[in-house]
Amino acid sequence: MAATVLCSNPNHQQRAMLTLAFKHGTDIVTMHQSLTSLLLSLAILLSGCAMLTPEQDLAPNTKASAKAAEVTRPFPEDAFFDLLIAEVALRSQDLETALDNYTYQAEKTGDLGVITTTAKLAQYLGRDETAATYAKQWADQEPEAAEAYFILSSALSKTTNPLTALPYMVKVLELGGDSNFAALAASALTRPELEQTQFLGELNKQLKLHPSDNSLKIAKALMLQYQKQEDAALALIQEVLNEEPDNPHALLIETRTLSQLGRDADALARLHYAVDQNPHHKRLRHDLARRLVKTDLYQAKAQYEELVRQNPSDRDLLLELMLINRELSNTAEVTAQLKSLNDSPELRSRANYILGRLDEEDQNWQQAISHYLKATGGDEFSKASQRIASISLAIESADKALARLKHLRVNHPEQATHIYQLEAEILRKEARYQQGYDLLSEALSTNTNDDELRYARSLFSEKLGNIDAVEHDLQHLIDRDPNNATALNALGYSIANLNKTRLDEAEQLVKRALELEPNDPAIIDSYGWIMLLKGNISEAVSLLEKAFKQTQDHEIAAHLGEALWLSGDQARAKLVWQEGLKDTPNSPIIMDTLRKLGLFNE
Repeated sequence: MAATVLCSNPNHQQRAMLTLAFKHGTDIVTMHQSLTSLLLSLAILLSGCAMLTPEQDLAPNTKASAKAAEVTRPFPEDAFFDLLIAEVALRSQDLETALDNYTYQAEKTGDLGVITTTAKLAQYLGRDETAATYAKQWADQEPEAAEAYFILSSALSKTTNPLTALPYMVKVLELGGDSNFAALAASALTRPELEQTQFLGELNKQLKLHPSDNSLKIAKALMLQYQKQEDAALALIQEVLNEEPDNPHALLIETRTLSQLGRDADALARLHYAVDQNPHHKRLRHDLARRLVKTDLYQAKAQYEELVRQNPSDRDLLLELMLINRELSNTAEVTAQLKSLNDSPELRSRANYILGRLDEEDQNWQQAISHYLKATGGDEFSKASQRIASISLAIESADKALARLKHLRVNHPEQATHIYQLEAEILRKEARYQQGYDLLSEALSTNTNDDELRYARSLFSEKLGNIDAVEHDLQHLIDRDPNNATALNALGYSIANLNKTRLDEAEQLVKRALELEPNDPAIIDSYGWIMLLKGNISEAVSLLEKAFKQTQDHEIAAHLGEALWLSGDQARAKLVWQEGLKDTPNSPIIMDTLRKLGLFNE
């Protein structure tokens, strides 16, 4: 496995500054002894404060070795400076800088103490490839170091697969360290079914060799639980709990399995016991808090408050507590907690989006819009802007909705394409086709290669009857991607509607699209419509029926109804139009069809 090596010294400037702080001729041996002490402190620090991922939380922590690295040779002066910078970075919580320096010197010096620290720090930061690289070097130099194999196994389970990682965790077990097979099992559960089966088979082999090992039992029970073999999982977990009644990981699997079986009262009782015995176990208390949300919001709030107290840096927990307070109408607490989320734009955005949805449910429309306007970060922005457009259009006016969206677009230019599309959709619904065309032309003036905006403009051109503009935009898309089935279909359909003398050309375009996407109902509808325009009524009915079976879209209903009417099946035609009007009661295309056939008053 290739090491992660920096090409050059990462901190020339810091080293130069530190150099000024020391006189030339400093005793390197003395410095190295100080550094060894610092490395020892770091080893203890990392072993004591390392956090577990959700998967790692299923098994015991490893026992970090507090053994200081043996000095086999004096460090060169430049190595000392890099390592001193790393220590300063550690003390100031600049862990990435610290890791960069340790990684550089681990590769350069090959010193066991530096390699050990690099592996631990990389694991703590979730830099799994780096952790695996230096844990392997650590194990090569110190074959009896159980922790080296533990870090290596944990990292490999994420960077390769659990089967590759398993032998190293077995080595931890054989060396007498605290193993974590459950973390590997949790990783295996994200893999294809065949790999899960293979991993479970390897677990069974190890259980035959180590029948009393509780870590192996917990790992197997976890897999059985996820495979819905609840009775077998509970039996195995009970073996663990008979020996270790307060084992948090066994209790976690037990309570989740009981819940899976529908034994909610038993699960709740066991969760209360588990939290009483393990008051600082985050996953157990979180499970309890979430379960209490369904039965007692006041008790749930108490559990969330304790979780936030124990984990002040976990802003997701604070967000969940804020939502509990919102349900309890604790306005002052909601305001304070929302304010405290301001240091995380992503969480602030998520919180405001959720509050907006809750306000919508309560029909507090203006309050909902107010929250959505603050949901300007992360994945919530696009959803929030859609809700703003929808609410404003419904309770205010189209012009007010457009004004709100323009304000968002101006203040968030990185989201301009998305906002332009929302504005265009409102203008399309309002049949303000020229305004929509002009808006999208404005958008394309600064985003000339935006395919979505260009396609949207072609739809307005089609409504305006401007076949030249339609062809200009859609042919541009086809030139960029000859297999763009959507553009081929749209161009063929538009030509068929706007120039009946070019039906053969339209048919060939849609036929190409259908070859690319043979099951797309929109393309099938286009082809059926062209057949109808060409007078092939029976073929048109067959194609349009196929499209209508997939989706009862009002446009397909209009086409199929017309084809059925012309074929003489007037009763079926009326039923199809009625079906199309269910979701789109004022469908303009169905109304136009009825007018064309002289049926508007029926």
